[in-house]
Amino acid sequence: MIYVILSLLSFSLLVFLVLWRRRRKKDLRDLLEVGLKNPYQFEEFAKEYLKEHGFRSVRTTRKSKDFGADIVAKRKGSTVIFQVKKRNSTVEKEVVKELVAAAYIYGATEVGIFTNNELSNSLKEELDGLKRSGGFIKKVHVIKNINPEEF
Repeated sequence: MIYVILSLLSFSLLVFLVLWRRRRKKDLRDLLEVGLKNPYQFEEFAKEYLKEHGFRSVRTTRKSKDFGADIVAKRKGSTVIFQVKKRNSTVEKEVVKELVAAAYIYGATEVGIFTNNELSNSLKEELDGLKRSGGFIKKVHVIKNINPEEF
């Protein structure tokens, strides 16, 4: 009898998790559709997306005087600074200066760019140089081409 009860509880938990995950994806898709119209909502979407993909203690910074950081998160014990860029064109290399400054101020060893578009070739070169430099930045995260079809 106990095995039947445990089996039913396990099955119920599995169904609940599947339904919860599906609902969470719908919420993210809805937030993205609003965020593609409003940069601050896009930051909120980015925050939720990062939580969903393994980052912890994810928080957005103030809208101004944030020293170049839009999101501060933790991953595997490291602090990660993200710049969130909602753009109609490619993201350019000026972002790297802001990322490095913000990482230094927030004590981060990892930086990232989160965008709905592509990165320019000059930005890709700057990020590669940053990874190879051997400085205090140990890892660079790039999340690009975020669109509603992904969900």
